[in-house]
Amino acid sequence: MEPLSILIALHVLAALVWVGGLFFLLLIVQPTAGAMPAGERLPLFAAVLGRFLLWVWLAVIVLLISGYIMIFLLGGMAAVPVHVHIMQGLGWVMFLLFGHLFFSPWRRLRTALAAGALKDAGRELARIRMLAGIVLVLGLLVVVIAAGGRYGWF
Repeated sequence: MEPLSILIALHVLAALVWVGGLFFLLLIVQPTAGAMPAGERLPLFAAVLGRFLLWVWLAVIVLLISGYIMIFLLGGMAAVPVHVHIMQGLGWVMFLLFGHLFFSPWRRLRTALAAGALKDAGRELARIRMLAGIVLVLGLLVVVIAAGGRYGWF
């Protein structure tokens, strides 16, 4: 198996973990847990997010390393097709939004829960859901671009 095939597989798996996890979180867990009392729902989301965000950090690392090695192996940025440039740009927007989510509302959510401030924790969870929704839409767009780019869609 050639190195490019392994890198593509790792890249796709990392994207699947991140984007698929967001899909599950926002479209399955959140509506299901929405009927729970805040005192139960917020700690549940904090526990779920705590585990998920660690996986996202791993996915981000794999995406960056595998993506840039693939670009290097293909001859650098000047040699790759336009859809790769679009994916890279959207990927960086996703990474920056994730970093903000992790270092700002996620930290405030944990602090609020530790202090028993459920209203503040709920407000931070709403911010997390909004940011996660934006990242999900961007991630799904990147998947479409990745799938269609090599066929001249872009």
